[in-house]
Amino acid sequence: MTVSAARFQLGDIATVEGDETLCQTLLRIELGASPLAGQSRLFTRQQLITRLRLHGIDLSAIQLEMPHTVRITRGAQSLDTTQLEQFAREQLRAVLGEAASEWTLENPPAPAAIPSGAVSFRLEGEPRVASQSATLEVVALVENQPRARYLLRFKAPSKARQIAVRSGESVQVRVVADGVVLEVKGVARATGALDETIPVYIPDTQKTLRAQIVDTGVLEVRL
Repeated sequence: MTVSAARFQLGDIATVEGDETLCQTLLRIELGASPLAGQSRLFTRQQLITRLRLHGIDLSAIQLEMPHTVRITRGAQSLDTTQLEQFAREQLRAVLGEAASEWTLENPPAPAAIPSGAVSFRLEGEPRVASQSATLEVVALVENQPRARYLLRFKAPSKARQIAVRSGESVQVRVVADGVVLEVKGVARATGALDETIPVYIPDTQKTLRAQIVDTGVLEVRL
């Protein structure tokens, strides 16, 4: 016998015939908790008799045809992880715009067995977005009931290192001190990209300073 709800009733596993009023009462009698999605358990004739008595059913007034045991199986489906990721990306896109499509999902969710029924997703809280990473908590629901929870981590695309200064090149150095800017010539002592800090030799002072690359061939020192 296959059931779908978290708890099953007599009407889920049996055919009931006879007096309409009595039939409706019998069909609605709850027999117990269903197994987990995709799993089974045995339900005995004695368990059924006990349930009927608890609900005040006169056993002499009904004819019960049932084997000693029946196997109850909870209907299941495999969670579509593609839909889950698509939902998460839509939430990320609301924060990052179209750039979200370039972010990489670091921990793709594994397929999971969930109860049968209509599946939807819900975002828990707000996406936690940093410069190079983002985390979203997504709940999978079946018939609007939470069935699985996922913490998804996205990573920003790696930026290509753009070389702006090469070792031995003549560069312009801006020295900033107390709001005053002094520009001098220098020689790069290392190769570097934008925003990186490299040593630069200043011929006028015969000193080597560490300066940040702010543009192609341009470095800046703050004193």
